[in-house]
Amino acid sequence: MSQQLQNSCVVILPPSPPCRDTIDKTQALVKRTSLAKATQQDALDNSPGFSLFYLNNQLTLRDNSSRRPVDVCVDFCTGKNRHRQMFGGGAGQPLARAVNVKALRNSVENNHVICDATGGFGRDALVFASLGCRVVLLEQSVVVFELLSDGLTRAQNDEVMAETAHRMQVHLADSTKLPLVWPHKSAPHTIYLDPMYPDSGKNAAAKKEMQTLKKLFHSEADQQACDSALLTAALKTASDRVVVKRPKSALPIAGAQPVGNIASTNTRYDIYRPAQVPAQ
Repeated sequence: MSQQLQNSCVVILPPSPPCRDTIDKTQALVKRTSLAKATQQDALDNSPGFSLFYLNNQLTLRDNSSRRPVDVCVDFCTGKNRHRQMFGGGAGQPLARAVNVKALRNSVENNHVICDATGGFGRDALVFASLGCRVVLLEQSVVVFELLSDGLTRAQNDEVMAETAHRMQVHLADSTKLPLVWPHKSAPHTIYLDPMYPDSGKNAAAKKEMQTLKKLFHSEADQQACDSALLTAALKTASDRVVVKRPKSALPIAGAQPVGNIASTNTRYDIYRPAQVPAQ
């Protein structure tokens, strides 16, 4: 996610008497992120926009702006993510075809890596990893990065998800600064981009996670320019292709024109080649 933080986010200190592990993890979180810390009562009194805390051993983000607080965490081990891991659509599904999973799965080549440059909650990256690909996720927001890292760590210790989760790694980085922030020597084969979808006016139908992300970040003054910069950076970095996820009826991102696309019911995957870097 490339947006700037809109609302304050504090780390909630565990109530007494907490377990030692929760105290240690909370203190480490404050130190890593430099986010403000608060007691539960402080948070109730001051009403921060968002709060981070450990709930049932999961790092949880609470949106306090709603009438009923909304809790979000990254959990690869249950629900739809687990079902996707066990019964996913295979290499023939549109998303997998767009990134050319068949050329990348089970490869040991150092450059046969997919870079998910808009990490978010990692759902599409999980698809790539479950199909045998190695995936490097980049996420700019420290809050989302911590949620994603926590979910990935738990998945790596889960009997069913461990093999898939170990094919994923996440880095805190601004993807518009690619290739400077790419953490490896060899360029990624494919870069996948899932920019924040334009507002369709159908907020009631949006999933709570996406609603929370949109509240968490400022909307860019010029979203099109931001997306174009992201595409340009990706085209300078990928060795084979860049894939951009778009609503099926949306225009392509401004700049280079896609060489093709693969569509599903509501989504379109625009495909670009690295030689298409737009003129500055």
